[in-house]
Amino acid sequence: MTDLPVIPPTLVPDEADEGLRNEIRSWIRDNDPGPPPSSYVEKMQALTEWQAALHGAGFIGLSWPEEYGGAGRPLSAEAVLAEELAFSSRPQLINRLALYTWGPTIFDFGTDEQKTRFLPGMLDASEQWCQGFSEPEAGSDLASVRTTALRDGDELVVNGQKVWTSRAELSKWNGLLVRTDPDSERHHGLSVLLVDMESPGITVVGFPQVLDEPHFSEVFFDDVRVPVDNVLGGIDQGWSVAMAAMAYERGLFVLERQIGLRRRFDELTARLVADDRADEELERLGILYAELDLLRSQVYRTLAGQISGDLPVGSTSVDKLHLAHVYQHLYATAFDLLGDEAAATGEGDWTHDLLESRAVSIYSGTSEIQRNIIASQLLGLK
Repeated sequence: MTDLPVIPPTLVPDEADEGLRNEIRSWIRDNDPGPPPSSYVEKMQALTEWQAALHGAGFIGLSWPEEYGGAGRPLSAEAVLAEELAFSSRPQLINRLALYTWGPTIFDFGTDEQKTRFLPGMLDASEQWCQGFSEPEAGSDLASVRTTALRDGDELVVNGQKVWTSRAELSKWNGLLVRTDPDSERHHGLSVLLVDMESPGITVVGFPQVLDEPHFSEVFFDDVRVPVDNVLGGIDQGWSVAMAAMAYERGLFVLERQIGLRRRFDELTARLVADDRADEELERLGILYAELDLLRSQVYRTLAGQISGDLPVGSTSVDKLHLAHVYQHLYATAFDLLGDEAAATGEGDWTHDLLESRAVSIYSGTSEIQRNIIASQLLGLK
């Protein structure tokens, strides 16, 4: 077994962050968007308008360089925004995949031309992003991707299929993992392309879901032409780009989810107190509270590691694994304690959240894959 990595210190907001917190909190209080629309299409439009309003107020891209429309603050400022949105139960950022994942990845691997072209539309959600990684034969085993991109002059011709692509129907751009060397195997010969979803040859087919929301889609690519200039990080260098993107995907996203789960835990506890049942369920509530606190500590440690550049390889798998466990444990416990009536009536959206929780251990890498990553990359097990 190799030596265990040094764990970076936790993230501690400074005085400037707390000033920002008060500013954001005041703005949110004065700009309450009200209850979300009932229809999916109207809800997505409202979320787009909400992010545009936050951008207009100067709260989007807080850690980005000023030359690309940001505020030049440390990453802790982004954590403050995520906290305040989650604590207030106001809407999520619809383009957070771009803001949290692909924006930082383009900063790390992109050319100056790519930064100038792709970053501005991320901020106000005028150009939304999706991610084309998983395939029918390459879900959690990402190195098995078969979608190809073969060079033809100054273009790459893409053929293949992606699945579980979140909000593909809304997206302008797709961070697409493809095989550019047809003779390669596993993580060799892969590239990441920044693909215009309006290109000829792209077909988006939504999956029917029990939540009746077309959140996931299949995406088919038939002779789709992508400029070579849209390769991110170099041809055949896609594995390192994809791994960097997945590391960015975890931090602020998990922070948001952790705070949302804590808020739902408080709602559950309040229900039990009102029914004079909290004392008899104290042990179960205590276990959930401890798990939530552990998740909070872990995600702040991850953010601190991202800021310092000392984040151990594979450590974000701990965040994802524990998030899935706590997510499912909370809602399973809630339904056990609230009873079938809550499920039947959908009171407080507990039904929606219970159903959604079942997917957390599958999307963005299954819990089984996260355990393998932790074992091999963090613990040095073979």
